[in-house]
Amino acid sequence: MKKLFVLSVISLVIFSSCKKEITQQVNQAYSAVYNIAPTDWTTNNGGLSYTASLQIPELDNSIYLGGGVLVYISFSGTGYYEALPEVFEGFTYGAIHSNGYVSIDISDLSGNIMNPPTQSISAKVILIDAQSLDLHRDVNLNDLRAVQKAFNVN
Repeated sequence: MKKLFVLSVISLVIFSSCKKEITQQVNQAYSAVYNIAPTDWTTNNGGLSYTASLQIPELDNSIYLGGGVLVYISFSGTGYYEALPEVFEGFTYGAIHSNGYVSIDISDLSGNIMNPPTQSISAKVILIDAQSLDLHRDVNLNDLRAVQKAFNVN
């Protein structure tokens, strides 16, 4: 009986010292550099602004809804990238995105008609695949009092 008790205690100690390991999925970030040639810029407002569209099939609905898109531009000869949106030498640069594309736009800061860039511009696009947070799923976002209570706002 004593041996059975000792074996039971030893088994309990051995098996209780095991720990469960959880493996988490690590979401990824992807990047690519695109060359925007001077001929890639188009306007639909008589030269008040110009747009260059980059076709990016990897920018899918999952990234669009739950991930992120970062856009940087580099002018030839500078050796560095600037994050968009940006104001540079009197011009504003911005970016919008949706499924499958990123559009980069440029306009004159003062609102004047302008010419498109005459040099190639590099655009670095970074796609961040992430899982959406389901914070406060039980809160009715159409009920102001419920939102104030959930976020402790008076």
